[in-house]
Amino acid sequence: MDRIRVKEPAMRIPDDAQPTLDAFLALVRDTLPAEADLRPAPDAWTLKEIVGHLIDSAGNNHQRFVRLQFGDLDPFPIYVAEPWVAAQRYAEADWTTLALLWESYNDLLLHVIQGIPEAALGNVWQHPDGPKTLEFLVRDYYPHLRLHVEHYAKRLAEVRAMG
Repeated sequence: MDRIRVKEPAMRIPDDAQPTLDAFLALVRDTLPAEADLRPAPDAWTLKEIVGHLIDSAGNNHQRFVRLQFGDLDPFPIYVAEPWVAAQRYAEADWTTLALLWESYNDLLLHVIQGIPEAALGNVWQHPDGPKTLEFLVRDYYPHLRLHVEHYAKRLAEVRAMG
């Protein structure tokens, strides 16, 4: 069987992608469903809501990663976390479904990133904070996720200290 060949140079997966994904997946797999439901303070997200936010992040970035391959984006909606998390009722969702969706969506993003043509990397999203290139968005996704790995680990420790 012949190997699949990319017709033009494509983007490489950022070096921090797999270690970041693996770190978060290990935390998620170590979380009991009952722990994922606990809210340590009235204004604090549950572990389910943190994972839900990261599903939103994957979904929004998926749209950007694909759409920017076809040209610049102006306008394209921004993501506002609190109303999105509340509207989707992640705190009420099934833990296993959320965990599997996050994992699957991030596997898909790796696949998409590997196929982004180099010629598209300079395409720009006109963000309210200033222009963001496709290359910047891809490279920034994993450091953003790393912040949430740390946030999730702290929240998991808080939840475990509750009971």
